[in-house]
Amino acid sequence: MVVAAPPSGGSLSVHEVLCRWAPAYLEQFGAAMPTRQREVRQALLACRTPALGGALYYCPHCDHRHFSYHSCNDRHCPQCGGQDAQAWLEANAALLLPVNYFLVTFTGPAGLRRWLRAQPRRGYDLLLAASSQALQDLAQNPKRLGATLGLLGVLHTWTRTLEYHPHVHYLVPGGGLSRDQREWRASRPNFLLPVKALSDRCRTLFREALQKQQPAALAELPPQVWQQRWVVHSAAAGSGQNALRYLSRYVFKTAAGNRQLQLLPNGRLRWPFRHSGTGAWRHIELAPFEFLRRFLQHVLPAHYHRVRRFGWLHPAGRAKLKRVRALLKAAPLLSAAEQAAWQVPPAGSPSTAAVAPRHRHSPNPEHSIVRAAGRRWCGSVNGLQHKTGGPPRCSAPPDPLDLMLRPGATLTLMGDQPRRPGFVRVVAAALTDLAWERLRLRRSRFRPAHSDPSLQGWRAHRPARPLRQPAIKKGTETFRKGPEGPPNEPWAAAAFNPEM
Repeated sequence: MVVAAPPSGGSLSVHEVLCRWAPAYLEQFGAAMPTRQREVRQALLACRTPALGGALYYCPHCDHRHFSYHSCNDRHCPQCGGQDAQAWLEANAALLLPVNYFLVTFTGPAGLRRWLRAQPRRGYDLLLAASSQALQDLAQNPKRLGATLGLLGVLHTWTRTLEYHPHVHYLVPGGGLSRDQREWRASRPNFLLPVKALSDRCRTLFREALQKQQPAALAELPPQVWQQRWVVHSAAAGSGQNALRYLSRYVFKTAAGNRQLQLLPNGRLRWPFRHSGTGAWRHIELAPFEFLRRFLQHVLPAHYHRVRRFGWLHPAGRAKLKRVRALLKAAPLLSAAEQAAWQVPPAGSPSTAAVAPRHRHSPNPEHSIVRAAGRRWCGSVNGLQHKTGGPPRCSAPPDPLDLMLRPGATLTLMGDQPRRPGFVRVVAAALTDLAWERLRLRRSRFRPAHSDPSLQGWRAHRPARPLRQPAIKKGTETFRKGPEGPPNEPWAAAAFNPEM
C-alpha cells in the first residue's frame, strides 16, 4: 500500500509513514533486518487493506451499508489495540486496593543494552526476574517492611524520542502481606524501599543469573556495567489510577500511537514529544529512514509477555490476594457465578425454607451448611431441627445466630466426622466481637491444639494434651472437646482460612 505524498507542511500519521517509506527501507536494509522485524513490517502494511479482507454491515431498517477492512491486531500496530487497552485498564482498575501506590522503575545500564538488543528474549527475562526479586528481597527483610509485595510489571524499551532504552515499570501497593499471612504491613506514605539498595540488589541478581546461563556473554560485557549503580526510580503514585492509565497505553501498542507527524519541506519528519522534566511539548526532526529504524528496534520477540505479575498478584496467588483484600476490608473479587451463588435470598422467598445443602467435602448428611446471617440455626447438626412448613427455629444452642454472625457472613459446620470425632471448624471472619467474647468466657469448654498469642488465657486455665493429628497448616486452629462433655455451642474459634 502506497500513500500519496502530502504537500509541504502537511501531516502524516505513523501508519501512513510506515506504508510510504517501509518498502524502500526494506529494499535498502532488508538483508540486515531481523526476521521478526520483517514479519511485523508485513503485518502492519496489510492492516485494514484488501489483503486481510473486510466485513459488510447492513441495517435492515434504514437500508444503510457500511464496509470496513479487517485489522491486523498486532501489538506493534499504531492503529490497533484501542479497545483491548481500555478493557485491560478496566479489569486492572478493579484490582486496585485502598492503599497508596508507588511506581518503581528499573533501567538497564547503557553498557548492557547492546547485549539486550542482540538477545532480547533472554535479556528481558533476566531484567524482569532480577528487578522483581530485588523488590521482594528488600521488602521481606524484617528490618524494612517484613512482608511480601504484589507487583504489576510492564516492560518498555523506548524513550519519548523512540531511542532504545529498556526499563521495567512496577506498580506496587504501599505495603505487603506478612509472612504468617495474618497482617497487612503498610509502608510509609511517600517511601517504599531505598532505591540504592534496590539498584545494588538488582545488579547482583542479574549478574548471578547471567553467570549461570551464559558465562561467555558475561565475559564479553564491559566491566563498568557491574561497577556502576543501575538507575532505579521510585515515586508515590497516589491511588494508582493515573499510573495504571499510563501503563495501559502501551500494553497493546509499541513505542507510539498513531499520532500525527509533520512533513517538512526538506523531506524530514517532525516528531513531537512531551519533556519528562518540564512537561512542555518539544519536537525533533528525523529522516524517514531514521524514524523507521527507531520504531522497528522496539519489536518484541514473538509471543513474548510484556506484562507480568509477581507475589500475591500472580495468578497462582489468588488465595493470598483474597486474604489481602479481606485484611484491607476491600470488596471481594467474585465472578458472576460466585455472585449469584452467594447472594442472600430475600425474606419470604421459597429458597429460605429449603433444606440446608450438604457440605461439599463431607459425604455425611449430618454435615450441613448454614447460610444467611440474621437467621436462626437450620439443618440437622447436633439435634438442630428444620421445619419446611415455617421459618426455621432452633432449640439449642440458646444464642441466636444473628448475634453470632456478621451481616452477610456464611458459617460452615463440619461436626462429628467419622475419622476425627469432636472437631469443628468455622470461619472466624463470620464471628462478631460479641461471639468472640462469649467464647473467651467459656474457655474451659475448648482447649487449643497449639499456642496462639490470642488464646494464652485458654491454655493457662487448663493444660492442653498433645493431639494425635498434626497441626493444620495455613492458619487453621484445631479444637477438641473437653472430657466433661460436649460444649454448649457446636462451634469453636478458628483463624480465617480461605481454602475452607
